[in-house]
Amino acid sequence: MLKVLVGMSLSSFFMGLFGVDWQTVDRKIARAFPAVEFVSTESLLAEAQLNVEPTIIDVRLPEEYDVSHIPKAHNLQSAGAIAAAFPDYAEPIVVYCSVGYRSAAVAEELASLGYTNVKNLRHSIFEWAERGYGLENAAGSTSKVHPYNRAWGTLVPKELHAYSP
Repeated sequence: MLKVLVGMSLSSFFMGLFGVDWQTVDRKIARAFPAVEFVSTESLLAEAQLNVEPTIIDVRLPEEYDVSHIPKAHNLQSAGAIAAAFPDYAEPIVVYCSVGYRSAAVAEELASLGYTNVKNLRHSIFEWAERGYGLENAAGSTSKVHPYNRAWGTLVPKELHAYSP
């Protein structure tokens, strides 16, 4: 996990200097986590509407989760915490974060533990929020999302940014 945090810090610094776009993020994730499988926001929404959704795990920090999260998402930051809460290695699980990088690291770690049905939500909560799909927090429904930092926050419209619920 330290490797992921250092990588994210350096990436955020350089992307803050030189700009960031979804193609760059996608390439970075594909290079760092080539074995991770993805699900689109559209597919996850369709599954939710059919009530056949997988277990959804938000791996962001609690302060990010508190601003908003996908309905029914559990906030667990590590593969170990997920394994303790969901010990069925065949259970369908979708992990997400802000853009998909942190969650890809967790998806890879879950696979190394023996989980066989884990997917990473492509473009994660930023795309979910931008498309206007349902988000919630302790107060109810919201359209806001924590922007994580200045660099990654450029991937979601500023009018959707919030740092507290």
